[in-house]
Amino acid sequence: MKNQDVIVLGSGCSILDLSPPEIDYINNCEVIIAINKFMAFYQKSKILPTHVYFVDAYDKSTVRFLQYIFDVCRNNKLENLTFILNQKVMGFPLTGQRFCASNLAFYIKNKYLGIEKSIHSRLFNGEKTNSNLFLVPPKCSFEFISHEHWLDGNQWSDTLKKPLFHYRGSLSTVLNYISIKYPNLPIKLLGVDFNSPGYFFQEELEKLNFSWQDWTTEITKEKKTHFSAISYKGTTIFDKFDFILAKLKETGNELYSCNPQSLLVEKGFTKHKNVMT
Repeated sequence: MKNQDVIVLGSGCSILDLSPPEIDYINNCEVIIAINKFMAFYQKSKILPTHVYFVDAYDKSTVRFLQYIFDVCRNNKLENLTFILNQKVMGFPLTGQRFCASNLAFYIKNKYLGIEKSIHSRLFNGEKTNSNLFLVPPKCSFEFISHEHWLDGNQWSDTLKKPLFHYRGSLSTVLNYISIKYPNLPIKLLGVDFNSPGYFFQEELEKLNFSWQDWTTEITKEKKTHFSAISYKGTTIFDKFDFILAKLKETGNELYSCNPQSLLVEKGFTKHKNVMT
């Protein structure tokens, strides 16, 4: 029987502190949501997510990174993953810096209408007739969402058809998503440390042969902590955390941090809880 915890995987270095029994427990959970870059380096963590949240879609580097995640999934023949993506992907232009997403949009738009055999071959079998082709992992599903402006964070949604709550970081939106899809289940945060600018896969990240940096990279290096925890225009993610917890309580979702050194624990927003309890 699958464990009923909803696991949220951040990219903090505490991921590497998990013991083999804890990793086994996590991998036996019904829902395991990897946030942003995590999925590209899931093998280092020894955790296989069920969901991949990658809603950033604002510049060439982030869209290129999504393509890289797709490549990792295809190369490792992963199936039955659920990708949670920004619905803006559907509107990307056919040319320009977001070119790779246009093929994903084409695939999604035609998924239920039938796809010509030649196009299906290019998308799923790796036949490359265009160097910009966006190869989609086969036998995976896609959910498209929108969210509020990242400095607003006023409305908590009760449906994926409306913009989800979003404030100073992906975690806020992931938690709104969980409240809609998985009410009445405990949520455990792993690798959601907020106390370091680096990732558990920092060494591997630096070796990638494409640009992955965005406008927050230099800020986090300077401040030596996670961008969501850095005061920007007078805001941090912690400003709205009481609101987030109150909304999770309404849907019966208890939130826990599995890292006792997480800033969420240190600031008193979440209780520490061991992975397997």
